[in-house]
Amino acid sequence: MKKIIHLTLFLAIISAIAGGALAAVNNLTAPIIEENALAEVKSTLEEFFPNGSFTEVDIKGEVEYITNIYEAEGEGVIYKVSVQGFSDTITYLVAIDNDRKFSGYKVTEISDTQGYGSRVGDPEFYEPFIGQSIDTQVDTLSGATVSSTAVVNGLKEVVKYHNENY
Repeated sequence: MKKIIHLTLFLAIISAIAGGALAAVNNLTAPIIEENALAEVKSTLEEFFPNGSFTEVDIKGEVEYITNIYEAEGEGVIYKVSVQGFSDTITYLVAIDNDRKFSGYKVTEISDTQGYGSRVGDPEFYEPFIGQSIDTQVDTLSGATVSSTAVVNGLKEVVKYHNENY
């Protein structure tokens, strides 16, 4: 009985020390990781509006797909959207300029079926609507209807949100 108590206390002390060490390392590295993530996002946003000064704004109301909104002062708005594709989540950015036209689209994360769902990141999908009014109908891709329908639904939410708030 004495040995069980001794081993239990020993294990508890070792666990507390390890947990404390992990918490300390997390406190040291979290700001660096967050800063690097923001720098990565900013470099991606600059692809749409190279001269933009970016501000992340709060989302107003209820949205299903929009996860972040970035305003590029004097140039437009960039929406980060996350939708459920055929087999996994698709995350993309879509930019709308001050003339109410789609000015950019970029898939940032996708692990959908290669050659099918992944086609929503290919120029054949997004080139037809870039430079067009946000009121332009965006078509789905044949052979990738689940993923492209999800992306189009996200674009519809972006257009609706943009019309209501900008």
